Amino acid sequence: MAKARGWVMVGPGKLELQEFEIPKVAEDAALMKIEACGICGTDKHAFHGFMKNAPFPMIMGHEFIGTIVEIGKTANEKMAVLGGGPLKEGDRLAIAPSSLPCGRCWYCLHMPHRPSFCTSRTIYGINSTKNPPSIWGGFAEYIYLHSKTWAFKIPPKMSTERAVQTEPMATGLRAVERAFNPGEAFMGEGYGAGKTVMVLGAGPIGLMVIAALRATGASLILAQDLLKSRLEMAKRLGADSVVDGKVPFEDRLKQVQALTDGVGPDVVIEAAGAPPAFQDALAFVRRGGKLIEVGHFTDPGVTEIHPFTICFKDLDIHGSWAYPPIMFKDALAVLARSPLPLDEVVTHSFPLSELPKALEKVGTEGAGKIVIKP
Repeated sequence: MAKARGWVMVGPGKLELQEFEIPKVAEDAALMKIEACGICGTDKHAFHGFMKNAPFPMIMGHEFIGTIVEIGKTANEKMAVLGGGPLKEGDRLAIAPSSLPCGRCWYCLHMPHRPSFCTSRTIYGINSTKNPPSIWGGFAEYIYLHSKTWAFKIPPKMSTERAVQTEPMATGLRAVERAFNPGEAFMGEGYGAGKTVMVLGAGPIGLMVIAALRATGASLILAQDLLKSRLEMAKRLGADSVVDGKVPFEDRLKQVQALTDGVGPDVVIEAAGAPPAFQDALAFVRRGGKLIEVGHFTDPGVTEIHPFTICFKDLDIHGSWAYPPIMFKDALAVLARSPLPLDEVVTHSFPLSELPKALEKVGTEGAGKIVIKP
């Protein structure tokens, strides 16, 4: 029987390149050959032990694209397939990591519009290899697609570099969507065309947020980061002004207020995933403004806040936890049509054998999106 290699995170800080038997494809499933898989900050945080209740051992990697090499007879009747026509061998796909919701748990019954809350959902890249057939993550040569998969056909001729950013773009779009509601933009509440926005963290997710803001009509986009290369990329993707996170805070605050009528941005989106950045966000956002927290999908620790600030500023604070899988449709549309140099966000590609080296590169100077190409 044929084998597939995959990197197994057996525990925090422990990776093993293992081989798995490629299973016979069930009638309601499919097998996909991985073309590329991006490394998310979540992957690195999990590697360092910041993901609570991680289902070790597991093959991580949830930002993957690939090509169908085998498909069961009833797969098209079970999976959510978008992008035109039924699935067939040779189709190039972006796969939303979360499964179709169960429809039975409390959240599915009471909040069906929030499918990411489903307590029975499975997630590609965060699924134990103890669950057969084990190949559930993108840091592998092949991935097995179960019957509750969301599959999105990639537009013809889209580059690997754009297509592999479908998941990060969905995350960025969701963060911006959270800024819209509740609120009436024309009354100075919430986000809308003409608003000022600051993005803390210009890593791959922050850059997708900036691209989404540019596409939705923000009048002024500010970006803060510690790395010069990321600030330069932020400007290429539409940031109007950048803030060096290494500068003393009071100087940064003066810079931001000088650009926002002395009051601060209408919206601040925290995408750095560093607890101290949340302190900055509270200080930067104007009174009556909105703060979106999208950077902390894992738990890297705590930071001190003053509840008085939230009360005094009369703030709306929203978490942004993943996204409805259908947002992959919007993400692919933005990636296909955006004139921004989104391909350039991918700065490094590594073969599957060099995943440990690639993980070390994530978050360093000069590194944007790091991609594994089996």
